Amino acid sequence: MVDAKSVISISPDAKVAVISAMLKHPDDLSTLSAIRQKLIREKAIVDQQLKIGVQNQMEETKDALDILGTTKEQVLGIRSNMKNIDSLCKDAQGLIKDYSRIRKISQTHQNFVATQTLVNNFQELHQDLDRVKKMMYEDMKNILGSAPNLLMVHYQLYKLEQLRNTTMHMARDEALDVKVTLKQYFGRLDQVIEEFEEYLWELTRNMIDLIKKKQGSVIVRVIKIIESEENADTKAVTQTSKSERRTSRPNLGGKKTDKPPRTVRSLRSKFFDVLHDEVSRKFNMLLENVDKEPLECLEATDFVFPDLALVYDELVPRSPSNYKIFPFFVLEYHRHVYELANKIVNSPDLDGGRILHLLRWVREYYANMNHQLGVTEELLEPQLLDGNEQGLIDEYLKLVRTNLIKWTNNMMATASTEFTERQTAPEKDSDKLYHMQTSNLLFEMVNQQITLAGDSQQSTVMEQVVKECIQVIKDYQNKWKALITSEMKKQMESPATAPAGLAEYIMAATNDQIKCAEFADAVLIRIENDNMIKTPKNFDNVKEMLNESMDDFFDVATHGANALLDLAFNDVKEPFSKLHTSSWYDDDPMGLIIATLKDYNDDFRIHLNDYMFNKLIDWMLERLMIAQIDALRNKGARLKFPTCTDRLQQDRAVVFNFFAQYKSMSDLELDFDAIEQLHKFACSTKKSAYLNFYAMKKIYHDLPISLVEDILGRRDDLDRSGTKEIMDPIKEKFKDKDAIDTSRTPTIFSKVKQ
Repeated sequence: MVDAKSVISISPDAKVAVISAMLKHPDDLSTLSAIRQKLIREKAIVDQQLKIGVQNQMEETKDALDILGTTKEQVLGIRSNMKNIDSLCKDAQGLIKDYSRIRKISQTHQNFVATQTLVNNFQELHQDLDRVKKMMYEDMKNILGSAPNLLMVHYQLYKLEQLRNTTMHMARDEALDVKVTLKQYFGRLDQVIEEFEEYLWELTRNMIDLIKKKQGSVIVRVIKIIESEENADTKAVTQTSKSERRTSRPNLGGKKTDKPPRTVRSLRSKFFDVLHDEVSRKFNMLLENVDKEPLECLEATDFVFPDLALVYDELVPRSPSNYKIFPFFVLEYHRHVYELANKIVNSPDLDGGRILHLLRWVREYYANMNHQLGVTEELLEPQLLDGNEQGLIDEYLKLVRTNLIKWTNNMMATASTEFTERQTAPEKDSDKLYHMQTSNLLFEMVNQQITLAGDSQQSTVMEQVVKECIQVIKDYQNKWKALITSEMKKQMESPATAPAGLAEYIMAATNDQIKCAEFADAVLIRIENDNMIKTPKNFDNVKEMLNESMDDFFDVATHGANALLDLAFNDVKEPFSKLHTSSWYDDDPMGLIIATLKDYNDDFRIHLNDYMFNKLIDWMLERLMIAQIDALRNKGARLKFPTCTDRLQQDRAVVFNFFAQYKSMSDLELDFDAIEQLHKFACSTKKSAYLNFYAMKKIYHDLPISLVEDILGRRDDLDRSGTKEIMDPIKEKFKDKDAIDTSRTPTIFSKVKQ
């Protein structure tokens, strides 16, 4: 509901809208009387409030007019009284006999006394100067001493300066030779004043050292002298302004003053100029050597924080608040630090280590300013490095990237030449494992960059450096993969022209990849133990990158191990092609296969990393099982009963005994289950074939039906009708089912040729 006050204050159109909103429905007309009465009551209240407000305003205005009238009467009364006083003064002069003569005599006496004082001071000038110089020289003997005569020397010189100013002012209308003589006479005073002022600035330059020597009272005296001179300057400026106004308005009259003019010395301004020059002197030595020793110059600024702490603790309490001495020193030191940092940034020899050192130093500088002195980064202008820390970080990362790529390219060029030419056998370590030099060299570079990045003490920098290293490592891994693949292709296509020793070099490369994975893990442990990354998010990112890199090293090592298996199995292609053929019944191709693999394994066992050798054995067994299964479908393969049953068992026994040298019996029995069940099915009777297949299919869900049908077709005791008699129930059982259960883990049969 809108109240009456709101309705009154709005425009006519708005009032119509309000009334329309209140009377939307016909039933609202029944409440019209009540609404009207309510609005009348609210309007009456508003009218009463306005009436009271107007009445109060009128009363206050009346009181103000009364006060103005009283004030006017008082001003007129004061003017009348002043006129009476002036009239009485004039009348009193007429009552005193010989008033004008008395006034002249009084003025003459005053002039005589002033002249006598001036002459006496004039005559004693040199003696006074001698005493002042003696006191001043006594203090000057020890610039870091207590300077007990400082205020007295200033006071005496101030009086003598006034004497000079008064004398020169009185002689302003005299002849030129008189002025020159007086100026020469006061020349010695000018020299002493200059010496004293220089002494004052020398004390100012040594202000920090005076604080260190517990001579704070000297600083108080220096500032008192500056304040005294500043007050005198203010009075002189005020007097000059009055004189200029009087000259510009001669008709106003008034009492004239005839005081000697004073030269404004502005010691306060000079005081801060001297302090600025002293701070500049401290930093100029560093700025001169910054091109030769930039980091040493940066560390040499360690005097900044102790000096500022002394200023805050000792100098601020002894200085006027309007001097703002602490902010002055903070900004002076900071601006010179800014200049020094910029000169280092623009140094032509700025390398990655110096960039990181500079970034760390800047962070420490701001932290110390805040923690030790309570000065936040926002108060320090201009911002160090002009706020371009990220630009420097990017420049550093660019240097890291460039150097790492250059080093790894050179390293891989050498390693590639050794790997492809294979003029000598690869080097062996103390455990007789073949190895290349690339892993040590690569992680020497990586650890060097990690150490430099750690000096920055910035988690983001460390993460980005690790990221750059990981990118170079990925290129390194890809190059090794490509190199192994390329050499394997040459070996397979042109074994006669390919240099010998490829297996040895692949073992060396594989061992190096495992060593790289260990190095990467050591880097991660080092970063964590040394707390190089303090931000959890950055550490998690680095951990993820290094773990992924370790996995990639294992992938490259796996690629190398598979290449070794390719070499080994390439040498047994011919014996495998004879399995289950007619020559299989007369010769022993499986014995030849195992003998060849044993020769390879003897080398692998000695010269290959233990972890990779164990993995290689697992993969070799799997390959051999797959090759045996595929051999059942060799061209010309024929299962002759009952002879084939014994031969299949003999082959399994030879293989089992061979791998029993490397694997436990329990694991080996599990691995051989597939080939045993397949051979059992291959030798099944018509009655047991279905049960044997079904038992095998329950375990090996991806066993291809086409495979078992092909194997049955190789049996010499079954014709087509016999094979069909076995296969029809099997096909009928599984016709409405998927050939492979995708929800289950693939078995060895998923790798068999379809």
